[in-house]
Amino acid sequence: MPVEKRDRQQLNLNSSTQTIYQDGKIEHIWNHSGQLEMFPNRWLRISFAARKKNVVFNNLLCHFNIETLREAFNALDGSKALGTDGINKKVYGKNLEENLTDLVNRIHKGSYSPQTKRLVQIPKADGTTRPIAISCFEDKLVEWVMGKILECTYEPIFIRNSFGFRPYLSAHDAIKATYCSLKDDNRPYIVEIDFAKYFNSIPHRKLMKILSKRISDRRFKGLIGRFLKVGVLEQSGITSSPEEGTPQGSIMSPILANIYLHYVLDEWFLQNYASYSDIIVRYADDAVFFFKSEQKAKQFFAHLKERVSEFGLVLNEEKSVIINFSKNERNSFNFLGFTFYWDKKRPYIKQALKIKTQQKTLHRKIQDFYLWIKSCRSSLKIDRIWKLAKAKLQGHFNYYGFSDNLPKLNHFYYEAIRSLFVWLNRRSQKQSYTWEQFQERLKFNPLPTVPSMAKLKHLNRRWAYV
Repeated sequence: MPVEKRDRQQLNLNSSTQTIYQDGKIEHIWNHSGQLEMFPNRWLRISFAARKKNVVFNNLLCHFNIETLREAFNALDGSKALGTDGINKKVYGKNLEENLTDLVNRIHKGSYSPQTKRLVQIPKADGTTRPIAISCFEDKLVEWVMGKILECTYEPIFIRNSFGFRPYLSAHDAIKATYCSLKDDNRPYIVEIDFAKYFNSIPHRKLMKILSKRISDRRFKGLIGRFLKVGVLEQSGITSSPEEGTPQGSIMSPILANIYLHYVLDEWFLQNYASYSDIIVRYADDAVFFFKSEQKAKQFFAHLKERVSEFGLVLNEEKSVIINFSKNERNSFNFLGFTFYWDKKRPYIKQALKIKTQQKTLHRKIQDFYLWIKSCRSSLKIDRIWKLAKAKLQGHFNYYGFSDNLPKLNHFYYEAIRSLFVWLNRRSQKQSYTWEQFQERLKFNPLPTVPSMAKLKHLNRRWAYV
């Protein structure tokens, strides 16, 4: 079994270096544009070694040093919420070198322990809340380096149709892969699954056992275990120690969740079911499977329930279903905030696969914008409100801006403009704007409008399958 080589290279290589040695052979590094690239730092060296699926890493803790922690310090946003100790980036940075030196010594001596996290409940659209665990700033530094190491270690072995929380990949890539898997109607049977509280239900022991397949460094795994077991201070003042789950809000939580599903779901599917006619598309814990045969779809769904139960996960029965999505059926399904459906409005033209903003999502977005302007209309200056409204509109168009979705984009835009007009007129007892005056303001200080068809994203472009 191959084992990683000890990190004896310097952190900053000579700028002229364009090749490295691996197993006695000279290897070249190529970037995403297909051009020869330098091999400047340890993150690329880890990624290069990780390209071999059966390699085992036995010395990852050595990557915790002042240079990597300083890189984490520079990368972290200082405006984020504070942990239980109340120390922010500015305060920690006053004696940065001393603090980092002390932190490195404690990590390598084994005396470092993460501090208690602060739990915040964030409201969700369905009326429930999502627990977010906020770490102290020093712990965020360690989490950043640990997450970077895990990303470099596992990114090369993730499947191409896994899109969540990965560099250079996005939800739009998952939407495109889904579209291209369905547009020819060759895979009409869809298995749509949803995990119940996935991030909070990952068993720690099973997760550590999966990590051990690729990482043999006990000290590094012990550091991960300490972060998984760290106490959480709830809003009621009670401190609890979780027995399962990767706390949401943690920097390394997404990569750990991705690693777990890679072994539990992705590899298992590829080994037992995947073919040109049977495809998986996954974004974090949202996954859909496309099958040519209904029998195979039912067989997979039955085995899937056993598989996730074996690894301590639970499927949401209401949202985990098999859908016949053939053109002859009037069915649709939702994925990542979009509804996929067959366009049947033009009977003399071949039916085409279309997408639009999911109805519940669109209503929620409109309601959120309405409640936001209602709450801040008197507390913020008009210029600040205008700037935030621009960001909200542009963010919506950036994500939902597909050519098929033009009617829903127009719907959101007009509802947002109407909400602005209504609530800006209630900043005082007298009317602030007539509709003509409001239109004049829009003319001289315009808000983002719905992009033209030429600027919207088109899904009928060529797309490579997995």
